[in-house]
Amino acid sequence: MISNLKEAVDYIYNRRGGTRIKYGLERINKLCELLGNPQKDFPVIHVTGTNGKGSTSRAIHDILKAHGLKVGIFTSPHLTHISERIKINGKPIKDTEFIETLNDMIIPIEKMDAMKEEMSPSFFEIITALALKYFSNNKIDIAVLEVGLGGRLDATNVVNSDVSVITTIQYDHMNLLGNTLEDIAFEKAGIIKKNNNLVLGKINESAKKIIFERANEVGIKNIFQFDKDFYFNDCAFSLNWNSINYKSPYNEIDNLVYKANGTYQPYNVSTAIMAVESYFEKIGKNLDIAKTKKALKNFIWEGRFELVEYKNKNVILEGAHNISGALALKNSIKTYLKNFKKAALIGILDDKDIDGMVKIIANEFEYIIVTQVPNKRSTNPENVYNLFKNITNNVIFIKNPIEAFNKLISIPFDYYFITGSLYLVGKIRGYMFNLEEI
Repeated sequence: MISNLKEAVDYIYNRRGGTRIKYGLERINKLCELLGNPQKDFPVIHVTGTNGKGSTSRAIHDILKAHGLKVGIFTSPHLTHISERIKINGKPIKDTEFIETLNDMIIPIEKMDAMKEEMSPSFFEIITALALKYFSNNKIDIAVLEVGLGGRLDATNVVNSDVSVITTIQYDHMNLLGNTLEDIAFEKAGIIKKNNNLVLGKINESAKKIIFERANEVGIKNIFQFDKDFYFNDCAFSLNWNSINYKSPYNEIDNLVYKANGTYQPYNVSTAIMAVESYFEKIGKNLDIAKTKKALKNFIWEGRFELVEYKNKNVILEGAHNISGALALKNSIKTYLKNFKKAALIGILDDKDIDGMVKIIANEFEYIIVTQVPNKRSTNPENVYNLFKNITNNVIFIKNPIEAFNKLISIPFDYYFITGSLYLVGKIRGYMFNLEEI
């Protein structure tokens, strides 16, 4: 029996299944079957997309919670502590609950280990099943699940969802999802199920065509598209105070204020509202505009253009971990901070389009420190540094991220950015807030 959280986390990370991506549904289906199929005990809103799926999931959760529902939410990755991934009504799973739930899973996990090596569940499969079992044990009203990677063969796709949400289709993880937007759309569209309501964010027509093919194949009738069925206008952007007007087939909401920063957040907020409205349409419930406004007023998604004060310095944490994220970062800087002096600590994983990302953001900062991302997919940070150096002279390399961060904030600037990877953001955020990392 596992007795403490470190032991529990070590068990999940270090066992034979490991942390490597094991794509496919055979293991998660078997594991959930051995656990009594907890995924069947509650309705689900399932969210995928290249970018925006985490913010959208969080906003959906906040709106549902404001309507009095008991809402489970499962997201990834965590920034600092593993409990961030699994929450009910905003409260992370307690260490004791994590340990207790995992202990109930060990016999089924080890049964699978004994079958054959390829049946050993991976880290992500175990943490997904753990979340589903925890939600079932706590008799939630609804779960919001963020896809880990892709959709069709992602472990979260063990559920039979009520609403499927696809936020964006862009280039990322091409080694697993394919080299074209159509290929990537096919993988994302794999979450669409019979009798779903389907909500689509801002998606280009070629990708949308693939999604519609999947929707027709399973017999989806209710599809809500951004810029056709729902949209926003009159955006106002100010750090920690942003607003839009929103319109859908069900509601018009003027002066909708929310805290989350970034020029991409209006898309996520409006997609989230539409997702809740489409779920309420299924169960015969109406969206309460006053409750929705109250919920979103405090909506924030940690590590996404998140402004925090540290030692009287303005620090902005922005994951921006792929080309789309880098473009969004550049756009947000021009919108919020055009006339301010800015410095950045940047780390990018080896398997990203480093050259493309560097070209987009290199000239946005007066001073850059490149560092190593605290992740085994960052083995050659000097390559990132050299690519920056080809474009700007105002760049140095410090391998240790904490040392690099302290150097960054020792030099006077108006704003300091931590960006390029959510793993780097999580490391620095944990350091600033003195959070336990596990």
